[in-house]
Amino acid sequence: MNSAQPQLKIGLENSTAITCDHCGNVTFQEASYLRKISKILAGTSEDVLVPVPTFVCAKCGEVNEMFKISQFK
Repeated sequence: MNSAQPQLKIGLENSTAITCDHCGNVTFQEASYLRKISKILAGTSEDVLVPVPTFVCAKCGEVNEMFKISQFK
């Protein structure tokens, strides 16, 4: 019995480009939001820093709404 998942063959022609909401650029760089969790909540001796990955426009530095974590303020 083979339990391997079948591999989908999807090419770039079946994808949609994501552009910067601010300037229309199509290239992005990886960045991270840093969130701090209180040592009391984390159950540790020190506060915990948690990186949350996102993408910023390589041209203007803006973060598209779809990449923001602003709903967690």
